[in-house]
Amino acid sequence: MDPASLESPFATEDEPASQFLRAILDQVAQPIFVKDREFRFVLLNPAFGALAGRKTEEMIGRIDHDYFPVAQAELYRAADERVFREGVAVTIEEEMFTDVQGHLHVLRTVKAPLRKPGTGEVTHLVGIITDVTRLKNAEAVLRSANEELERRVKERTQMLRNTQDALLRKERLAVLGHLAGGLAHQIRNPLAAMATASSILKKKLQNLADADVQQALHVILDEVWEANRIITDLLDFARVKAPDRSTISAIEIIEMALVRARPPNDIEIVLGTLTDVTVNVDARQARDAVANVMRNAFEAMPTGGTIHLSIVGETDCALIAVEDSGPGLTRDILACLFEPLVTSKALGLGLGLSTARMLIENQGGTVRASTQGRGGARFEIRLPLEGAELPEPSLEGETPTE
Repeated sequence: MDPASLESPFATEDEPASQFLRAILDQVAQPIFVKDREFRFVLLNPAFGALAGRKTEEMIGRIDHDYFPVAQAELYRAADERVFREGVAVTIEEEMFTDVQGHLHVLRTVKAPLRKPGTGEVTHLVGIITDVTRLKNAEAVLRSANEELERRVKERTQMLRNTQDALLRKERLAVLGHLAGGLAHQIRNPLAAMATASSILKKKLQNLADADVQQALHVILDEVWEANRIITDLLDFARVKAPDRSTISAIEIIEMALVRARPPNDIEIVLGTLTDVTVNVDARQARDAVANVMRNAFEAMPTGGTIHLSIVGETDCALIAVEDSGPGLTRDILACLFEPLVTSKALGLGLGLSTARMLIENQGGTVRASTQGRGGARFEIRLPLEGAELPEPSLEGETPTE
């Protein structure tokens, strides 16, 4: 088709005016094009040719489908048809455009109808293009930066919350330590008097009192012992001292822990494999730690159950396993199991397992809990063997109480 045969919307009898108008379009930085009702290009400025990567002369009389991928050309055609059909301007906020080098651009295009003077008939449309590729790229970078910033703010906020919670716990523990030191002597003296008086009454009334009186005296002695144990837990937690190490059999530690833990009558103790290995620990602290773990297992089975105990020698440590037949541990409980002052027991302080962990770690050992037991919970206590290399004891968080 001869381009000269195409009717230009800017044709005018005043040739200088027409040339002046074309000169203006040639200087506009934004790509501009004009199409007729056959969707043929009839006018293009150099900026459009630069965007398309083609000479404007060769594009005159051609259509979008001659240059662009079918999907893109169809989108362009749909917008053009609307302009001609409705006679209204159409704005495409984001339009994909592939140039001759295969580079993809994001364009904002405004297409407006051009009307014939006198009749108002829409004979052509004019398109004005703004290349917003860099703007969209900048928006994407900014959006990514904002998302990263939000992620970091959330992480930092969570860190601050965790730090605040840790500080609050330390403050509570400091108060607890001073409280324990101040009350220990004041409370233990009346407890000792109550225990002595109850023992005397029990002895004096053993032949005179009926079974209810004997049971009442037994309850008094048990509760006095329980109150004394709570005080001991407070003191043990508040002031963990450096270990006074000696070599001792792991079996002996279990035996001492059983005596200290005092298993209830409805708890059956089952001894599994007991490998006779020697550990290098503070015997008292190790005994108290294992006893605390045992008591926790007892309390998990208020209506009775079974405790399985075993000892296995590993490369550099002795593994003492305490398994109960209780309800087991949920994921939520595992997450805060060893946290101080956190407990699900109505009358508990939540210090037994946290004290056990502090005492075990003070030996250079570890304690962990899992649900991989005999239907209940399994606690694995590892204590260093004789001759094993020991880390420096960590007494972080120790609170002076006296």
